[in-house]
Formats: sequence, structure tokens, C-alpha cells
Amino acid sequence: MKMMEGYIVESNRESGMGRSDIIIRSAPYEGIAIIIETKVADSYEQLDEKAIQALSQIEEKQYDAGLRSEGYHTFMKYGIAFYKKLCRVEVH
Repeated sequence: MKMMEGYIVESNRESGMGRSDIIIRSAPYEGIAIIIETKVADSYEQLDEKAIQALSQIEEKQYDAGLRSEGYHTFMKYGIAFYKKLCRVEVH
């Protein structure tokens, strides 16, 4: 992702009340910011639950707060859960 033209990719960036796993952003005032939070599930049955928890964490810890103050207004938020080679993605 670091090679994407016109985007900045950061991991473990402090924002809001914690640190998000991955943030991808374009130029402020013009584009979007993508916030990704990941979780590891202990079983296949936990995939949905963990993906929802990851998405909820983005909202609860206000990972978009710092980006809003930088001029971002459009956000894509992804909660991703992994179990072995499987994953589940929740989007807001």
C-alpha cells in the first residue's frame, strides 16, 4: 500500500483515544481517509463478532478525530477479523 500514488499510509498512528492499525489518506480537504482496525479470531465462529468489534473500536475510540482536525471529511472505515487464512470485513 505504501506504493500507492497520492496516498499516505500510516500504521499505529495515535488518534482520538487510541491507535488505529492502519490509516490511508489522500491530500486533506480533497480526498478521503481510510481507517482499518484488525482483530484475530480464536475460531471461525468468532469472525463476524471480531469484525464488528474492530469496526466499533474505530467509533468508540474516535480514530477519525485527528483526521477531522486536519481537514478530512470523507471516511471509509473497515473492521477486519482474521482466523487462519480466512477473514471477515465489516464496512461503515
